Amino acid sequence: MMDGDDPALWHALNRLMANFWADVDENSGREAHEFYAPDGVYAIGNSRFEGRKKIAAFYARRAHGKIMTRHVLSNLRAVGDVEPCARIMGIMSLYRAEGGSPFQGARPPAMIADFDARCVLGSDRQWRFKTHVLRPFIVGNDLPASIMIKPQTLDPTFAAGRAPTLGAAPKFS
Repeated sequence: MMDGDDPALWHALNRLMANFWADVDENSGREAHEFYAPDGVYAIGNSRFEGRKKIAAFYARRAHGKIMTRHVLSNLRAVGDVEPCARIMGIMSLYRAEGGSPFQGARPPAMIADFDARCVLGSDRQWRFKTHVLRPFIVGNDLPASIMIKPQTLDPTFAAGRAPTLGAAPKFS
């Protein structure tokens, strides 16, 4: 059985994950990098963002766009490890739409991905991601930027006015 028997741990890690995606969806990810340990890693498909500066640069572009998103989590499972480490796994479905809400019309998810996050409890007693890995298994025609952005081209000092470089759309088999 993958799930642990610690409801307090499940609650704490579920809260970390829910608050992270709420910041991304409702605050353009302005604080998303704070959910990671200083040397934390966010990886999605072949894209890998290492350290808070790269993660902040990735999310900074959201403040300038018109894409509305909702990240929906399901099948959450939390497992304790040797303290101060733990793990949360589950499924994330991403819905995207151009323009402001409310969005009219039905669209399938832009992506459905399994996720696996290794978490660490900081000295401030806050859980943060050490690694947060998404493995897309369904990707729609409306490719998320997280799949198209080339992490190696992100400027960690990214500020308003310049968008990160987009690469060619990856091929999934």
